[in-house]
Amino acid sequence: MSTQKVAFAAIFVAGGLVGTLPLFFRDQPVFQGGSTSSTTVGTASPGATLGSYGKGVLTRADLSSEESFKLYEAEKKLFDSVQELLLQRYVDGYFEDYRSANNLASIQEAQEKFMSENAQVSDAEVKSFLEQNASNPGLQRIPEDQRMDQVKKYLEGQSRSGAIRGIAAQARSSGQVVPAMTPPTEPRAEVGIDGNPIFGNPNAKVTIVEFADYQCPFCARMVPTLKDVIKKYDGKVNWVYRDFPLDFHPEAIPAAVAANCAGKQGKYYEMHHRLFEEIRNLGSDLYPKLAGELGLDAAAFSTCLKDPEQQQEVMRDQAAGAKVGVNGTPAYFINGRRISGGVDVAELSKIIDEELALLN
Repeated sequence: MSTQKVAFAAIFVAGGLVGTLPLFFRDQPVFQGGSTSSTTVGTASPGATLGSYGKGVLTRADLSSEESFKLYEAEKKLFDSVQELLLQRYVDGYFEDYRSANNLASIQEAQEKFMSENAQVSDAEVKSFLEQNASNPGLQRIPEDQRMDQVKKYLEGQSRSGAIRGIAAQARSSGQVVPAMTPPTEPRAEVGIDGNPIFGNPNAKVTIVEFADYQCPFCARMVPTLKDVIKKYDGKVNWVYRDFPLDFHPEAIPAAVAANCAGKQGKYYEMHHRLFEEIRNLGSDLYPKLAGELGLDAAAFSTCLKDPEQQQEVMRDQAAGAKVGVNGTPAYFINGRRISGGVDVAELSKIIDEELALLN
């Protein structure tokens, strides 16, 4: 690797905190896919006919939902890789021009000057971050006398990556980076509700199927958003929660079982909402307590918690999610159109409005 590339790569190191702070504080990739200029030509995807085998011909229409997503992920990886290569070249050229314009001796000096002007983090910002995240387990694992220094390095890494992303975003939006292929279109998934309870009008034209985990903080933050969406569309949209427990969340499955058992007594979403409100307190003592608050039959609830079928139901949801490409939480499918990660009412509404327009 050249000296220039080493210096460039160093911009993206988040101050040595990756692996120390929890995933909630990890940085996002520097280069992310996005809309490209309308002048793009060609395609990253094969045509409708994929090829032949023996006496048969395979087309996209022949693919199962799982096969379609597998092909889409491969095509998207190709498109993203090409776009990242182009963006890398653009950023390299950007810093060469910056070096020349500022009469600097090296690219490294140019990068350092640029970051000093565009990615500074003050001690006040570090202190504010520490105050706002004082209870975060990742921070608590760092010795107190080292937190200020480590968090400052982390925030500087975030700020530097953000500055690079800004350069990349400007390049895409201005048409200075144009892949010679269009991004692949994500297929609609065949996602059923498989008997899971429905929140909202069962006959709504639009269904949001959510795959989530009861110990996922992003999932918890989305509960009010989804409630707002259901209220906003007043009978036109419903919401179905499906379990996708993550291996590193020990209470994800027990909490899901507790929700299912409340559902046996007609209180699934009441329990669902309370579990997310109590995300920091999930455990065997909490579930019967919440059942009592909801007026459930205690004996029936206790028996249900021990029923192996309830855990099997949770795992069937997880398998269904994996089949349509879910690999993290939360993940949403709006009439089969996938959205991953935390989104807001506006983002959900855009897709919902498109779906309603198609159905009217």
